[in-house]
Amino acid sequence: MKRKLIFIVAVLLVAVVGCGKPNYKALETELESLAGKYYEEQLKGKVLGLDEHHITLKSLEDVNYDISKFVKENCDKTSYSLVQLTLDENREVVGDYKVENHLTCGEYSTENQK
Repeated sequence: MKRKLIFIVAVLLVAVVGCGKPNYKALETELESLAGKYYEEQLKGKVLGLDEHHITLKSLEDVNYDISKFVKENCDKTSYSLVQLTLDENREVVGDYKVENHLTCGEYSTENQK
C-alpha cells in the first residue's frame, strides 16, 4: 500500500512539474519580447533607412537586458531575432514590425522546429 502511494505521488509530481525538459517555446516568446523591447528603446527613430535589424542575445546582454534564462539553457549568444520593417518609397517605416527568431540552445534550433 505504501509503495503504491509513493508511486502515485511520484507520477503526479512528474505530471505537475514536468520532467525537466526546457520550455523552448517560452524561450522563443521571451526572445521575441526582448527583441521588440530592444528595438523600441534602442533603435526606433535612431537607425533610419534599414528594413532589418539583427538583435543577438549578446546585444541584449550588452545593454543589461536579463538573458539569464537563455544562459541557463546554454543558448548560443549569437542567437538572434530578426526585426523586419516595411519601408515606404522615402525609406521611412510604415506599419508594425515583425520578429523572426533564430534561437540555438544545445541541440535545439528554431529552424529545426518549423
